[in-house]
Amino acid sequence: MSINADLHCHTTASDGTLGPLELYRRAADQGVELLAITDHDSVAAHRFLQQHFLQQRPLDGPRLIAGIELSTTWSGVEIHIVGLNFALDHPDLDRIIRNQDNARRQRSLHIAKKLVKLLRLSITEDQLFAEVVGIALSRQKSTSDGFTLTKETVQTGRPHFAQWLINKGYVKDANAAFDHYLNDKKLGNLRQFWPPMSQAVAWLRALGGKAVLAHPGKYKMTRTKLRALVKDFKLAGGHALEVVGGVMVPGQTEQFVELCQTFELQASRGSDFHSPDYRWVELGRLRPVPDSLPAVWQDWQQAEK
Repeated sequence: MSINADLHCHTTASDGTLGPLELYRRAADQGVELLAITDHDSVAAHRFLQQHFLQQRPLDGPRLIAGIELSTTWSGVEIHIVGLNFALDHPDLDRIIRNQDNARRQRSLHIAKKLVKLLRLSITEDQLFAEVVGIALSRQKSTSDGFTLTKETVQTGRPHFAQWLINKGYVKDANAAFDHYLNDKKLGNLRQFWPPMSQAVAWLRALGGKAVLAHPGKYKMTRTKLRALVKDFKLAGGHALEVVGGVMVPGQTEQFVELCQTFELQASRGSDFHSPDYRWVELGRLRPVPDSLPAVWQDWQQAEK
């Protein structure tokens, strides 16, 4: 019998709106049995939950698997690789995260510089970036579970810049922010800051984790290019493909099943949940992984037995 696994979701440690405990409790309410929190380039939510479970009796809820979503590049496209079931105390993990943090900070300063120029602002990019950091911190402080980072460790991305544009009255909503100011045409090549996909896969393998090609349907590639991506991912040492996601169009699952079979990949399942406000995506509310494919979590279940 298949289990209700959700191996792709986000908290306020990256660009989600729920704190780690809030998300864990919501997953439990939704009947999720196996959960991986996969914040962008961060495991801060996992470390927070570790401390909570050490200090208090563990909550009734899903089994929690270590996870992270690494930003990478491949053939001029930003590609996201989800890492699963690695050791949070691995000595290389902090080095990898520092590398990604530095890349994200340089990327954010680049965005701030572009916005200063586009909007003809009288403030510097450093001042704008500081205000965006404040937005990221305030989002964390608005949750109920006490999870907060510092201004040095909090993560910023385009959603936080979108909120800055809304707060300042330049746009009415996030869609308008991306349409008018935060798209690739306006900001230039943001992919330059990320490591190659093969590097991220090598990192995850070194950590002892599984590398999963996240949301393959979101890259808007032709079938030929997507096939080339999956082939290179497999050659780099990738383990699995996210076959079932929160938002998919008819026929995509069947296409991804065929790619898994062709390249002998395991199948993963993840909602990419970010917020209760996005009612079309919910934790655990996903189609099952097809029986014809080996699930990425089957090794973990066998190890338990």
